[in-house]
Amino acid sequence: MKIYYLMIAIVFLFSGCSITKPAITEYKLSLKDFTSKSYTKSCKDKSLKVSSAFSSNSLTTLEMKYMQDKHKIYAYSESRWNNSPNQEISSQVLCAIRDAKLFSSVQNSKSRSKSDLILEINVQDFMQYYNDDLSKSYVNIVMCFTLLDANTNKTIITKNFSAKKDVKNLDAAGGVEALDSVLGEIISQGLDFLDGACL
Repeated sequence: MKIYYLMIAIVFLFSGCSITKPAITEYKLSLKDFTSKSYTKSCKDKSLKVSSAFSSNSLTTLEMKYMQDKHKIYAYSESRWNNSPNQEISSQVLCAIRDAKLFSSVQNSKSRSKSDLILEINVQDFMQYYNDDLSKSYVNIVMCFTLLDANTNKTIITKNFSAKKDVKNLDAAGGVEALDSVLGEIISQGLDFLDGACL
């Protein structure tokens, strides 16, 4: 009887060792460098606080999602974000504005320091899309920048930005590469927008 239980234990032991779990690949957006571009620095006497981006709940997790057929949303099973898109976009915008030196100082939303202006970022779309038969894919990003007076909370200026790009490789890596490129384009447009905000 002991041998019987021993055989069962050995079978479970070896069957457990033979099960392999697929490795999860984590992706991170690259940090853009906007130090080389020249701006008029129209807001150089103002301080700015960058709020955390407003977005749907799907952009606050590490799950990497895509949409098929305009209605069905799926998550990649073996790929995920290293940092949530919401946090990553907020951080990228903050770093880009600091690099551009458009303001006297730039702080994040958690800073206790008071500022003259507040930048709100609303991310309306940040997604990879596939057609019905998964033969084509593109990414789409839609964001809105709103600059507020910190003392009155009144809107000074607001602008929507949108861009899409075809995906070269029809997988998660191809989607990340395209999203990364498009985000760089939109942040660059956003810097141009902020450059003239205080004129």
